[in-house]
Amino acid sequence: MQEHREAFAGISELGESRLTLKDEATSIVRRALMSGDMEPGKIYSANALASQLGVSNSPVREAMMALSEQGLLEVVRNRGFRVVEMSPKDQREVYDLRLLIEVTAVGRVAEQGVSPADARRLAALNDAALASARPDNMVDYLERDQQFHLSIVELLGNTRMTKIIENLRDQSRISGSYHLAERGLLATSAAEHGPILTALLAGDRMLTESLMVEHLSYSLP
Repeated sequence: MQEHREAFAGISELGESRLTLKDEATSIVRRALMSGDMEPGKIYSANALASQLGVSNSPVREAMMALSEQGLLEVVRNRGFRVVEMSPKDQREVYDLRLLIEVTAVGRVAEQGVSPADARRLAALNDAALASARPDNMVDYLERDQQFHLSIVELLGNTRMTKIIENLRDQSRISGSYHLAERGLLATSAAEHGPILTALLAGDRMLTESLMVEHLSYSLP
């Protein structure tokens, strides 16, 4: 947690920052959930986590409450927060919703077209994700992967849809995206971004959606 303590210290030194303590706490807890550092079924105390981070309890509790509203944590009365355990049924439900919403959203982006500036930005994000796809760099890869996919969806200009898709992606990852590395599929998954982007930029909605469906299969148990 030392790096996270330094992150909080940096915010305090800046005085004013785009990130509030709650935002930073939310980011840290979310990364811990995605990486598997916080294990499904285990209960964690906001007080204990705040102490590890060297900050007051309030922003950490607020962050954990926010994540519980997103279905990533569960409030356990008088004890703390339990990491949600995603059953195979839960994972399938999230997968089905992603097929309906995320795949359709990406297909619509292909259909509406992508500007040259946005195409260059997506290509750069794809390169960054591919470069970070290493087993010893899983959390950073997941962040870059998330940024790549959400940046595509954001081109529709529908903030509510983007938020829903972001939440569904987080829920699918809490089941253990870090197992991609254990199964030797990390590089394979990352390499699939290229064909998706090519189809997207070509305006081929059918192919883009087909490739996305195949890409999302990694989220199934």
